[in-house]
Amino acid sequence: MAITTPVTREHHSGDPTVEDLLEQARLHEDAEPNRARLLVQQARVLARAHQDQAGEAEALYRIAELSYAAGSSHEAFAVALEARDLAHDVGAVNTQVSALNLIAAVQYHAANFAEALASATAALELYRTTGKRTSEGHLLNSLAVIQHSLHDTDRAIVTYEAALMANKGEDRPDLDAVTLANMAKVRADRKEELLAVSLGESALALAKEHAPEIVPEILARLAAAYAALNSVDRAASCLDEADGVLRDRTARRVALSPGSVVMVRIARGELYVAQHLRDHALREWGDALELATQANMTETALGLREKLANLNRDMGRFEQALLHQEARYALNEAMLRSGIDLRISTQRIEHDTETARLQAEIMRLRTTELEQMVQARTDEMQRFQVEAFRRIAVMSEYFNNDTANHPGHVGELAAAMALDLGLDDEFAERLSLAAQLHDIGKVGVPDVLLMKPGSLTAAEFDRMQSHTLFGHEILRQGQTPVLQLAAEVAHHHHERWDGTGYPGGLSRTAIPLSARIVAVADVYDALVSERIYKGPWECAESVNYILGGRAMQFDPQVVDAFIRVMLRRDPSLDSQLDRSALD
Repeated sequence: MAITTPVTREHHSGDPTVEDLLEQARLHEDAEPNRARLLVQQARVLARAHQDQAGEAEALYRIAELSYAAGSSHEAFAVALEARDLAHDVGAVNTQVSALNLIAAVQYHAANFAEALASATAALELYRTTGKRTSEGHLLNSLAVIQHSLHDTDRAIVTYEAALMANKGEDRPDLDAVTLANMAKVRADRKEELLAVSLGESALALAKEHAPEIVPEILARLAAAYAALNSVDRAASCLDEADGVLRDRTARRVALSPGSVVMVRIARGELYVAQHLRDHALREWGDALELATQANMTETALGLREKLANLNRDMGRFEQALLHQEARYALNEAMLRSGIDLRISTQRIEHDTETARLQAEIMRLRTTELEQMVQARTDEMQRFQVEAFRRIAVMSEYFNNDTANHPGHVGELAAAMALDLGLDDEFAERLSLAAQLHDIGKVGVPDVLLMKPGSLTAAEFDRMQSHTLFGHEILRQGQTPVLQLAAEVAHHHHERWDGTGYPGGLSRTAIPLSARIVAVADVYDALVSERIYKGPWECAESVNYILGGRAMQFDPQVVDAFIRVMLRRDPSLDSQLDRSALD
């Protein structure tokens, strides 16, 4: 019941052979995914041979969809981008919508929630231009799932309600069942158990007739809601019914969703806890953990480890509790690494895709010796690279207030300081762009740390510090002077003049000048801006803070340049400066 892809596809009458192959692939995708993939690849070859670009775009999307279903998220993302761009070029709107929604799904599972939200919104807005409604409920459901993950539950509920309205217009009770079940989950997460039960019962009634595959999962969620309301008998009845559905499907040799089986076992364990049958709960959750591990349901396994650790602790079984906590810690670390790798990879793939397109255009122009146009395209590519990475940098601080303009402010102030220090105009302009990417590595930091309003623990601060290494890794392969300078800035802008900074503990002039300049600009703009953990400081207070760090945190000459720049901007600051730091 997560993000779903639209069922409406672009149909092509020009080459029925391509359409036939795609239709055959749809028939084989569940039972024989390898056969389906081969058929889609054949369709793509035929479409290209007949110059049917709309057909090729559809085939590319289907390859991406099959890759995603097989767990190859990186490949799915890259091919979906190609499908999106080709569909856009030839006006295959439905295929472009499907590709955008799949891109949103990959970004969502990579925890790139801000980017996922943008892609899902773009898919919905584009689809509405067609005047059709068939897939609008799907798209709205996907959008609401992302909003829920962003903890924007009010907006998620409104979006789910809009999905119900869209489904009603198309008479889609199967989609209504999914949407109502998701709405029940939002209400349960908000501890609104009565609403969760009401919505869950409505979803169950529809699912039994129109979406039987999700019945066990709905029953499990209903059982948890009833248990929270101390309706133990009704919770038990729901789980008995879910077990009956699962047994019936097993007897009829119908494929069962591992997620449904696991959810029923988790809910049964919750009921046992409510009934004070703790040993029974341990057994149920242990079986659920084994199934979740086999099915690569990492987040579910993580939650089960926590449940088992807490229950063992409450029962005085401290050694078992410790084992589960240690396993949970190791699993969480592995999940974070995997998520970070996927987050960075999706951003790099998108950047590389657009860069390759621009480079191909440059090569085409060179063959016709239009050098002036080639230079324009080269400049465009460099601007695109910086802008693409800048969007990533802004996205990494999505949850903070007043940060959308932070990169630009830092770049502008850094360039002014560089000019004051006597550096040439070309370097200042380059630094203005590079400085905007100084915090791009925060895309590799878990959102829970970026959103934390209080102080970070030592372990959390260590993870936060890693953004300098991530930033350098993302940018160091850049081929332009701006990106090379940006990699240098991202790596070293938290080093300190006195050598107590990170990540390398560099001091004085061992720190690149670019990073010494950006360090001052970054701290000043952070001080005068609102953050989730503080309000904005006054300008004079912030300038004096920078002064106080002269020859300790910051390069003295850079601080002096900063003061001159600030006084030119606001001469009234002169009377408010703490000049003792200049002595």
